Amino acid sequence: MGAPDARPQLTPWQLVAAILQGAFYLAYPFVIYFAHTRWATRGVGGVLLGLYAAAFLLGMRGSAVDLWHLLRQHAAVAVLIVVAIVLDDRTLLLLLPMLVSLYLLGTFSWSLYNGPSMIERFARMVEDDLPPFTFSYCRRVTWVWCGFMAFNAVTIGALALSAPLRWWALYTGLVFYLLMGLLVGAEFCFRKWWFRYYGSGPVDRLFARLFPAEATANGRRSLAYVEQRAAPPGEPTR
Repeated sequence: MGAPDARPQLTPWQLVAAILQGAFYLAYPFVIYFAHTRWATRGVGGVLLGLYAAAFLLGMRGSAVDLWHLLRQHAAVAVLIVVAIVLDDRTLLLLLPMLVSLYLLGTFSWSLYNGPSMIERFARMVEDDLPPFTFSYCRRVTWVWCGFMAFNAVTIGALALSAPLRWWALYTGLVFYLLMGLLVGAEFCFRKWWFRYYGSGPVDRLFARLFPAEATANGRRSLAYVEQRAAPPGEPTR
C-alpha cells in the first residue's frame, strides 16, 4: 500500500473554496427559479457573479500554474454571467449548467487521449495501489461519463431554449442529480460484481458475502492480486 500522505491534501482555504463552489452549483437552479420570479435578470446575474467571485478569490492559492488552471476553469462561467447581465438575457443564465457539462465532457474526453483516464485518476485517489487489470475498465467508464455529460448538455440546452422555466429548474435541480446518483450506484454495484475486488469496509464485506470472489475467474484474479500485495518482498505467492 502507498504511503497515506501520497494522496493530495486540501488546504483549509481550498476546502472552503470547494465547498462554496459546490454550493454555488447545487443552489444555482433554485436561485435562478426563485430570483427570476422576483428580480430582473441583471439583479440575478449580479448576485451570482458576486458569489462566484468569492469562491474564485478563496481558491487563489498555490503556484502560478495552479492559478492559470483556476482561471481557465472559471473564465467561461464568469464571462457568460457578465454577458447575460450586459444583454439582460435570462436564457444565457439558464445555459450555465450546460457550459459546466461541456467543460466536464471536454476534460473527460481529453483524458482518454492524454491518459490516464479521468476515472482512473479518481480511482487512484481512493486506492493507492490500483490493480492494473482495472485500467481498461476505467477507460470504458470514462466513456460512459462522456456520454452522460453530452446527454446532460443537450437536455439543458433544449430546456433553456424551448421549455418553461420550472421544467429547467426541475431537471437541473433534481432530475440530473437523481440520474447521476443512479449512474454512480449502478457502476459501483457492477464493478464489485465484475471484479470482486473487495476491501475491508462494511459494504465490501456485504458484497463479498453476496458475490464470493472464489466463484469467478475475475474474483480469483483479484484474490491473487491481494495475496501478492500482502506477501513480504521476495516471498513467492501461491
